[in-house]
Amino acid sequence: MRRVSTEVKIVFVTIAILLLLPTFAVVVFAASGASLIGDAVAYLNPVTRLIELFDPNGNKIGEVELTTNWPVRGYVADEFGTHGDWRQKLGLGLHSGIDIANSVGEPVTPFLEGTIVYNDDTDDSSCGKSVKIQHEYNITSTYCHLDSTAQIPLASVVEPGDVIGYLGDTGTSTGPHLHLTITVYGILVNPRTFLEGNPESPDYNGPTF
Repeated sequence: MRRVSTEVKIVFVTIAILLLLPTFAVVVFAASGASLIGDAVAYLNPVTRLIELFDPNGNKIGEVELTTNWPVRGYVADEFGTHGDWRQKLGLGLHSGIDIANSVGEPVTPFLEGTIVYNDDTDDSSCGKSVKIQHEYNITSTYCHLDSTAQIPLASVVEPGDVIGYLGDTGTSTGPHLHLTITVYGILVNPRTFLEGNPESPDYNGPTF
């Protein structure tokens, strides 16, 4: 009887462990900086220095060149995938992009040629005033916390150097900065996968945040 009872306990413990595995995996994934999934759709080849792009099924769909076309001057105030105390206190999840801080009004330009698919000049969301651009190979970039957008008509083609808006402090923001998010097939990718080096230095010596 005692042996049966022990076996039953073992079965229940095994089931409990299996049920907890998904939760454990989520915790481990969060701690890894949320980069593994992004690497599956956009990978910088260290030999060719080209970004290889894949669809969600693992099929390679194309390549783009690494660029130094940062969307705005400034300094990087927060990296992709961070989850600092202040984010936790605000109830925010892992950082979905990269933050570039500078003074309000700094011109913002796309990091890659693409088509304007969204222009939001209303400060009514966590992203604030923003612009979204669709690029080749299902790459999408979003530019948040703008002071204002350039109100470029939808479906217009823009390229690095074209002003699409001006850096601001709208939405859920702790100071003037641009939040850049890049996705491939809707999957978040670290913007540094596409951008080489760091943005051009700002003109001011403002506080970090």
